Amino acid sequence: MKAVDKVYKIIKDNYADEWTDTMEIAKKAELSRSVISIYLSQLYKEGKLTKKSGRPVLWKLAQNNAPFANLIGYSGSLKEVVKKCEESIVYPPNGFPLIITGPSGVGKSFLAKNIYNEAKKLGAISEDAKFITLNAADYANNPELLSSVLFGYKKDAFTGANENTLGLIDRADNGYFFLDEIHRLPKESQEKLFSLLDSGQFYPLGENDVPHKVNVRFVFATTEKLDNFLLKTFMRRVPLHVSLPSFKDRPLTERLSLIFNAFKNESIRVDRKFLVSNKIIEKVSKNSEPGNVGAMENDVKLLCASAYTQHPEDKEIHIDDDKDENYVIVDKDFDVNNYSPIEEHEYGLLSDVYDSLLKLIDTDNDIQSQKLLLMKFLKNIKSLKDESLINSIAYKMKAGFKNTLKKKYGIGLKLDDTTIDQIAFGISLYYFIDDYEFDTSELISRFESLYPRTMYIYKQFLSTINTDEKFINMSIMWLLLIFNGKLKEIESIKYTGIILAHGDSTATSIQSVVNNLCGNYIFEAFDMPIDVSIHQINSYVQNYIQNQKDHDHKGIFVLFDMGSLTQMFSEIKKYSDSELLVINNVTTATALDIGIRIQRNDSFKGITKAANKFGNASGTQYYEGLSDSTNIVVSCMSGVGLSEEIKRMMLESLSNTFKIITMDYKDLKQTLENHEQKFFNKTKFVVTTTDIDTNLNIDIINIYDIMEESGYHRFEDLLVNSGEQKPNIANLMDKMLEFFTIEGIKDRLQFLNPDVVIDEVQLITRKYQEYYDISLDGKTKLNLYMHLSLMIERMLINSRKPDTSSVAFESDKEREFYSVSKTIFKGIELKYNFKVSDYEISLMYQLLHSYI
Repeated sequence: MKAVDKVYKIIKDNYADEWTDTMEIAKKAELSRSVISIYLSQLYKEGKLTKKSGRPVLWKLAQNNAPFANLIGYSGSLKEVVKKCEESIVYPPNGFPLIITGPSGVGKSFLAKNIYNEAKKLGAISEDAKFITLNAADYANNPELLSSVLFGYKKDAFTGANENTLGLIDRADNGYFFLDEIHRLPKESQEKLFSLLDSGQFYPLGENDVPHKVNVRFVFATTEKLDNFLLKTFMRRVPLHVSLPSFKDRPLTERLSLIFNAFKNESIRVDRKFLVSNKIIEKVSKNSEPGNVGAMENDVKLLCASAYTQHPEDKEIHIDDDKDENYVIVDKDFDVNNYSPIEEHEYGLLSDVYDSLLKLIDTDNDIQSQKLLLMKFLKNIKSLKDESLINSIAYKMKAGFKNTLKKKYGIGLKLDDTTIDQIAFGISLYYFIDDYEFDTSELISRFESLYPRTMYIYKQFLSTINTDEKFINMSIMWLLLIFNGKLKEIESIKYTGIILAHGDSTATSIQSVVNNLCGNYIFEAFDMPIDVSIHQINSYVQNYIQNQKDHDHKGIFVLFDMGSLTQMFSEIKKYSDSELLVINNVTTATALDIGIRIQRNDSFKGITKAANKFGNASGTQYYEGLSDSTNIVVSCMSGVGLSEEIKRMMLESLSNTFKIITMDYKDLKQTLENHEQKFFNKTKFVVTTTDIDTNLNIDIINIYDIMEESGYHRFEDLLVNSGEQKPNIANLMDKMLEFFTIEGIKDRLQFLNPDVVIDEVQLITRKYQEYYDISLDGKTKLNLYMHLSLMIERMLINSRKPDTSSVAFESDKEREFYSVSKTIFKGIELKYNFKVSDYEISLMYQLLHSYI
């Protein structure tokens, strides 16, 4: 009895219907946990055990009620076929018609009979429902006879039709009709059939009045391409299509089960045990005859017949002349699904190679020794080679080398076909062993510690072959064979680089260019939908960074195409303590420059400094918070243009001991809402054109409030507390008044140049302040500037008209103001050749009387 059978018997005898864990079974079997895990996984894969996931995993004997359980490959290569067959049975009210394709001898008829049996098992049809079959090829030369056999005929419908006769479709009523070689069905019969599929009724030959009504489930089969022979109108009525693989394309485990099933049937036929040598099994398993399973079964029949003829009296008959050859005993009780091509010593080899590899990694960092260990292991289990499976994996590997490792990550591998086949063989072992309980976590942990970047791209590569996480974990050990000469180069990159861009391939295109020009894995890239949110963008970055297991990590570089630089930086800093540089408006040139510096292993500060050379087109941020230096934020609702003008005036007037940051008004509001106080620790205050509510302890001053006396004093205090001098602040105030005056009058002046007239009005205002020894607040000055500018233009326009206005200046104060004003205005009167009217002087008095 094989070890796996002993394990099954131990569970059956000791635990019956009870749940138990791996360690308990290992103790009973007196085997190691790693070896017992393999046997348990095999029994689970065969459907003999069920399991309950958790810590620990629990096992129990399974009641095998799986659909199509007697169909070899039902949970393997035929899994999708079985799923569609179930759909064809259970879909209400009467299932779907189904067509089966595949070369001759692959088991189309056997599958059709299984569908019928499963339908009875599920109660979709009654137990006494019939299964009627017809091979259309038998009537290929007589379409009329085929039609009469299918649909029946009425008496006198043709010569010899002596009585009403039911067709096969009538006999299949409430059951299944299997029509094989449907490509031989003439178009007339196809048309009759799709009419039957539509309406559930048909007319026998010779009958035109009374249709026959039936409830028949159809299964069709053909060896040909459907489009070549069948009407499109017919195919539209057969929604489900399954294709059965050839014998040579089935996995080795399934081919062996089919072979042993054939030997078992012969054992039952002649009531003998057959001792089948491994050499014979291997030879039959490589059968590639056109007849497929049928041809293989004929080969087995001939082998058994020849051996039986030579030894008819023997109860045990050898299927080979070499009595010393290892063999398998097949009798009527042989469990064809319980045979594994991996012998007990091979299970041990697999467990041993994991243990030995871990020891080598711990004690000897010589990768060549580790590689030789793996090569020797593959050599010792070469009997497991499944050439069809290996070829399939090798084909996918080559595509993965080209499209993933080279095109995407810039890693060019120079592996010959022999090496690729060797690695494909190693990877193929996953398909013989369910690794669910085969613990590879320690090996994965060691590799992630030693080769974090290689592990990442290796997993990306493996997912192009099979996305199953169990497959990826089981295949980790072959990393050493694939990247043997590249490990040091890949791991030499000590930074994490990420490119994010909107569009189908913008980011990956830049990544491909940079990684290939650098010849190494520098950047990962994420192509993002146009309408992606900052939260979704953040998830791309967060998941990638968290998947990086680099213990010698030096910093992160994130390059993206558009969005809030500050918001992107702060979001990433929430889950990473590494030094971070975020660059906006990414281009291929930007990414390549950064990539080359990463490859050279330049310092983080050096790369950051170099990034600033890209100028205003590419924003950069490498500090936590709004700025890495003391700053004032300027944000105007009317647009960034006004903010930039205010910034210009501040830079020209103040001592520049702090940084002036302009922000879009919407970005400012979002930044205030989405960040904590520490984000603004270096921000002295915010200047804006409207009031903003915030829970943060940050000063926000409205630019228009500065024009009022109280607002100006507050603004002055904020700047003085930031280390600014009062004369500089006064100079700034003058510049802002000048700017807002020019902005206010430039669209209202028709002739005068605002930039010229402002000098005149400033001089007039200054003379009033000096004479009366007063200090006007910003708001009054702004109003005065506006009034004087427009007044000068009015006087110019009306200079030839006589002054008919009559204004009385009665008090001493008024008369003094009139006299002073005439003196102050004398200069512009001479310059522009007009006289300021008494009325205009009276308006000036109204503006200034509260100050004098």
